[in-house]
Amino acid sequence: MDHADLKHELTLLTEACIHCGLCLESCPTYALKKSEPDSPRGRIHLMKALLDGGLDPAADVYGPLDRCLGCRACETACPSSVKYGHLLEAVRADFEAPHRARSGARRAWGFMLDHVLPYARRISFLTLPLRLAPGAVRALRPLLPAMLGRQLDLLGTPMRQGDPIPEWTPARGQRRGKVAFLAGCVMDALYRPANRATVRMLARAGYDVWVPPDQGCCGALHMHEGDRARAIAFARHNVDAFSAVPELTAVIANSAGCGAAMKEYGSWLSEASAFAARVKDVSEFLAEVGIPAPTRAVASRAAYHEPCHLTHGQRIKDAPRRLLEQVPGLTLVPLAESDWCCGGAGSYTVLQPESSDRLLARKLDHLEASGAELIVTGNPSCLMQLDMGLRQRKKTTPMLHTVEVLDRAYES
Repeated sequence: MDHADLKHELTLLTEACIHCGLCLESCPTYALKKSEPDSPRGRIHLMKALLDGGLDPAADVYGPLDRCLGCRACETACPSSVKYGHLLEAVRADFEAPHRARSGARRAWGFMLDHVLPYARRISFLTLPLRLAPGAVRALRPLLPAMLGRQLDLLGTPMRQGDPIPEWTPARGQRRGKVAFLAGCVMDALYRPANRATVRMLARAGYDVWVPPDQGCCGALHMHEGDRARAIAFARHNVDAFSAVPELTAVIANSAGCGAAMKEYGSWLSEASAFAARVKDVSEFLAEVGIPAPTRAVASRAAYHEPCHLTHGQRIKDAPRRLLEQVPGLTLVPLAESDWCCGGAGSYTVLQPESSDRLLARKLDHLEASGAELIVTGNPSCLMQLDMGLRQRKKTTPMLHTVEVLDRAYES
């Protein structure tokens, strides 16, 4: 798509906004700032001014856009179905990325985004010192730049991940089909137990599970940052990697951000539409096909935090709860603002730490008020952000991915 076509598409998207303001009360950054430029409606005004030439793209006009979480809660609230997430990503790619000021923190994040985060093995290698000598590494925390120190805080003390997941895992019981599974970058490097639980649950549901050995990063973080070319390259690579085995029932993701991105591959690449249509979040898929009756109790009072890109990006709100309600002994307790962002949001926690911390504190206050003995969610960024907050408050409330809770409801 050339610049003129992109500008035409974005103009249509901005004109879809009727400026009703229903998005304001759903926007976490507006709740923090109470400022029109930090609302979806205000940001759309800014985008339209950029498109119309009323603002100089080289000027420093991107603060409100950078302060946007990209949580897409405004899309859920919008009566006109404005595709705000697509609009934000496109404007960042076409206007903001070429002109954005490159602060030290953003340069460091760009290096991580280009050379570390898309590669699970590199993440594992770089976090090895934290596993072997966490105390010695944390002693260096005061000497690190703020952004790298924040990354260290987010990591905590990573557990040993164990052996890689097999390429093929056979179905248990009556075979119903075969699915492919995106192991992911951060998920495979830091949360492999959740990946193993995902594979076991899919096999229990009657599906052969294939983990394509040539799969790569989904491209979500790059698209969010405005690096459209790199995101599309990752998408094209994955479409090819997942096409090696035909007749898949579905392509499964257990990271809300990855799943939301892969479901949009069709808008990134016209030839990826069929692939995108097969992508399912693991909770969405298991709720659709059904799971065997659990055989063990998981006695706990649990609060479910809804990942933004699951609830607002994929519009999957009830499926995780329906699955968790089938677990014997598990009681889901009400959580205020359960669908509000925790402040993780990919790069947001390291590039906008002040706003991120305020949103995190708000979420932790609600979690404490819920009386939960267990916190459940379905996205690695949420897991890292909430874990950091709990450690800072010296809380020991355990956290699990949704599928890990399900997995514990069966004999090992």
